[in-house]
Amino acid sequence: MMNTRTSSGRHRRTVLLSVASAAMLTLAACGGGSDGGSKADANGVTTITVGVIPIIDVAPLYLATQQGFFKDHGLEVETQLAAGGAAIVPAVLSQSNEIGFSNNVSLISAASRDLPVKLVSPGVSISNDTTSGAGAGTGYCEVMVSKDSDIKDASGLVGKTVAVNSLNNIGDVTIRAALDDQGIDSASVKFTEIPFPDMVTALDSGRIDAAWECEPFVTTLAKDGDRGVLNNYAATDPNLSVASYFTSADYAKSNPEVIKNFQQAMAEAFEFASANPDKARAIVSEYTKIDPTLELGLPEWSSDFNVPSIERLAKLSKGYGITEKAIDVNSLIVSQD
Repeated sequence: MMNTRTSSGRHRRTVLLSVASAAMLTLAACGGGSDGGSKADANGVTTITVGVIPIIDVAPLYLATQQGFFKDHGLEVETQLAAGGAAIVPAVLSQSNEIGFSNNVSLISAASRDLPVKLVSPGVSISNDTTSGAGAGTGYCEVMVSKDSDIKDASGLVGKTVAVNSLNNIGDVTIRAALDDQGIDSASVKFTEIPFPDMVTALDSGRIDAAWECEPFVTTLAKDGDRGVLNNYAATDPNLSVASYFTSADYAKSNPEVIKNFQQAMAEAFEFASANPDKARAIVSEYTKIDPTLELGLPEWSSDFNVPSIERLAKLSKGYGITEKAIDVNSLIVSQD
């Protein structure tokens, strides 16, 4: 049964929404633009625009600029902000963004519609370390319930309403897979689409039974006593490749050196972010205005694609009717050699 939250919950909701609104306004002001072509200056530096979402996942991209990794590889990277991968895919295919960031289900779905997307670098994976953050024991994305909810674990989601940020995407695909793998009828779960910040209000008011949230909301909700009941990413694959940086087939073919330089700079950035989690958390607060005192749970950043996990996402997407045909994942990946 849904419940109405306390005044402390309403205060928490207001704080989170203020943070989220400030983040989007600040980032929109800072985003770069592109006329669709790569630009090389007199020193041989090529400027590219990368479409990103203002979330913790892209911290290594910002670290690559801060630490000079892009500069070392002859690149200057500008960012173009978007609310989600659905807006980034067409921007990349039109080459108004040379490279973009999106979750792998969105990219699989695009490829299944014969859109010429190519994966150039891993974006983010899940981490087996769930000991950090106020939500210790949870994932950096997690199905959360209120502290006074009668839902104790994943089995309690049967017949309930769960919010995801985008329907027929990586959130509900992996939640369904996690439930089905545990013998829980995922078809009984009703999914509703609500933006991450707005899920807080919906959970507070009892409009939904559970919210699939990602950082910083997982840690913030857990601080208030709310609980994680399903780490759907880990349950789907303990080393799930969640998202990737991608480009268009035409751009990859015409600009192999730019792609290679981007891959090399990002590999250095992933290694740096993994070795310096405090710096990764710090830079997130710079580009999103998230409270720097929050010890956010971090994902994993690897320079290698976990192809089997992406193949599992492709099979699940087809099985749940999101795509109509099988996808050859290896054919989507631009070699990093």
